[in-house]
Amino acid sequence: MNIEILYEDNDIIVCAKPAGIAVQSSSVTSPDMETILRTQILRSGSFKNKSTILHVIHRLDQPVEGIIVFGRTRKAAADLSAQVKAQGDMNKTYLAVAYGSFTEDEKEGELQDYIYRDTATKKAVIVDTDDKNKAAKKCLLSYKVISEKCIKDISENNVVDFEGENVSEKISLVEIKLETGRYHQIRAQFSNAGHPLLGDRRYCSDKSDEASARLRVKNVALCAYKLSFKHPVTHKIMDFEVKPQGNIFKEF
Repeated sequence: MNIEILYEDNDIIVCAKPAGIAVQSSSVTSPDMETILRTQILRSGSFKNKSTILHVIHRLDQPVEGIIVFGRTRKAAADLSAQVKAQGDMNKTYLAVAYGSFTEDEKEGELQDYIYRDTATKKAVIVDTDDKNKAAKKCLLSYKVISEKCIKDISENNVVDFEGENVSEKISLVEIKLETGRYHQIRAQFSNAGHPLLGDRRYCSDKSDEASARLRVKNVALCAYKLSFKHPVTHKIMDFEVKPQGNIFKEF
């Protein structure tokens, strides 16, 4: 397979990561973005820079799609990594399809929680602010509901609740801006808020999981569709945007 290249020069490569592929993997049997890109650079005649040196700057979860930037030199990688750490220098905006309908006063707002990574379960766990677990860190995001749909309008299967009665379940298209970048932050926070993302088997509820199966959503319905940062050498503002490829996004 070939990765869509959005931009490349001697210092950076910006590309669109497909859902289901890891950015970096320790398994030799599982292809990842790094390996695929290196092969693509070697085999393609369209790259300006034939160097296969790639530095991972940031990651997206394996089942998540979206824009990724790689550094091509140590200097460029160090500059981009500093932008990731400095809030506001590298801006990521996501689109997600969440289970359920948001009330009028919830259509736009912020989610603020304290979160830590459970190494045993490999899940992000949200705790109260007074929790004694010192590993918990503050996480913050802002969001805006763009649109919503009734599942019965897009599903080929009958819509029934768990008692067998017809219902009008809804799903919502949400734009999300990260203020912090914690492990599984968006997925864990929206699940905690009662709106798990479709296709997310790790942070789902019974109803969201059933809806995902009914709508045939295989990967997490989350896409890093906008990325903005300063070029590490020219310092020019670089803005990129892609359309989510997941079929559920095309319903909106």
